[in-house]
Amino acid sequence: VADRLSVAPGLSASDVEAILTDRLSAAPGLSADDVSSIAASVLDEAAGLSASEVEAMVGRLMEKFTGLDADEVESLVARLFAEAPVDESGDEPVVAVAEALADSVVLVTVPDQGHGSGIVFDDEGRIVTNAHVVDAALEVVVTLPNGREISAEVIGVDVRRDVAVLQLVEEQESLVPAVFAFGSDLEVGQLAVALGSPFDLERTVTAGIVSAIGRVIDSYGCQSGIGAECAGVAMIQTDAPINPGNSGGPLADRDGRVIGMNTAIQSTGFGVAGNIGVGFAIPSDTIVLVARRLIIGQPVGTAWLGIRGETPTDGRIGAVVVEVVEGSPAAAAGLLTGDRIFRSDGRTIRDMSALRADIQIRLPGEKVDLEYERDGVIGVARVDLGALDDHFAE
Repeated sequence: VADRLSVAPGLSASDVEAILTDRLSAAPGLSADDVSSIAASVLDEAAGLSASEVEAMVGRLMEKFTGLDADEVESLVARLFAEAPVDESGDEPVVAVAEALADSVVLVTVPDQGHGSGIVFDDEGRIVTNAHVVDAALEVVVTLPNGREISAEVIGVDVRRDVAVLQLVEEQESLVPAVFAFGSDLEVGQLAVALGSPFDLERTVTAGIVSAIGRVIDSYGCQSGIGAECAGVAMIQTDAPINPGNSGGPLADRDGRVIGMNTAIQSTGFGVAGNIGVGFAIPSDTIVLVARRLIIGQPVGTAWLGIRGETPTDGRIGAVVVEVVEGSPAAAAGLLTGDRIFRSDGRTIRDMSALRADIQIRLPGEKVDLEYERDGVIGVARVDLGALDDHFAE
């Protein structure tokens, strides 16, 4: 957006906002992505607006037209305009990523229990890590990049998604909040850099690629094998080496933005420990969603669509509905067996894993527009997502 503003001719900030308001008013029920897209098209015609003017304007418009609350808008706009501090002057992207996140990754230790890694979440001294790193912890010690050890309190845990939020007991100006990327920007095959403290070896960096998106693995909080807590979690699969102690650390893209939180590895099942090239990370969208809810003390919940689907076998993108659960949100919205869902709120759904991941970053009660193809005809189903807990309670 800033690049476009620098070369385009003639409108003032008030002119731009007036035009945007007029266009957005004509199309109710817009998503945040819709607002961003429309804003970008109008901003092509603007000139002389500062980055702060643009950021403030988009924030006001999102709050007015998307139905998001002020906190959600603030978080979304911050991520839209965030610039990761990567120096692109060199030829070593992994080195640049490591330097960019040097002050954003910490060591998390639970005395007499174990250790993991953590990511600086904001400038209020909050750290995000895996729930399994601090599960049942009576004491948590965070080691900063400068080597100083500080006590931390666990202020929230979501065992289903394996996310926890810590609060440092002392302010630390030396820490730099990490920049979290949007999951919609993620592509299979892109660079993935894992940072953390495997085997208590601090500030370790490994690299690989994003191997797959939307891989569903067992929830950390699953005990019985049934119920909402055992529905699984959509993860990023990577071949970047992840080892014990990496848990809770960032998986980053080449721009130094966090795309996920290192969480689990696949083992051979024959007693062989360590990395075998199959690791999993919680997507950034899930981290941000869960952390923000935990910080304000609100329940997270798991959104429920109510279908069973599969990826098309004929080369087309999307998710083909194989079964619609009776009485589910999908059924109420009119989705039928055989429908091929290919967009969610305007974002392309490439396969069933992508649809599963898209639903998982939403909350019960949210509305989502699913575009589908049925017998060659395109339709849109507006779905009021349900709560997975309620489904299993029935």
